[in-house]
Amino acid sequence: MKQSKQYRVEIVNSLISFISNHGRRFFYTNSNLREENIDSVAYMKLKNGRIYFVDNYTQDEIAVINGSRGWNSFSDGGTLRALVLDFADFIRTGKDSNGNHGYGELHCPHWGHSEEIQDEIIKYAKEIGYLV
Repeated sequence: MKQSKQYRVEIVNSLISFISNHGRRFFYTNSNLREENIDSVAYMKLKNGRIYFVDNYTQDEIAVINGSRGWNSFSDGGTLRALVLDFADFIRTGKDSNGNHGYGELHCPHWGHSEEIQDEIIKYAKEIGYLV
């Protein structure tokens, strides 16, 4: 059965939520640009057929297009940006991007997680159908 883009957005958002609750808690902040003491988790969304990333800190919607100037409001670094681009590839195609945007995707050794946390994230990604 072919999955819809919206269904794949939900898979990615589930993975982002999992990552935000484990290890270094990427994609999470407890205060964003507009409010203090609020749990804020990034997420992906579809809007007018395009894929957007909603940043956990700036709350800005960023069109997920490599090279777009909209990335100025992305509050994380290049490794997470590459992961978000990989997420968008999965949403578009339904296939694992194999880290096409660099850094080795979820298998990247630079996340700074313990090996145990890294394995938990990868295992979860497989369980929900993000990784094969």
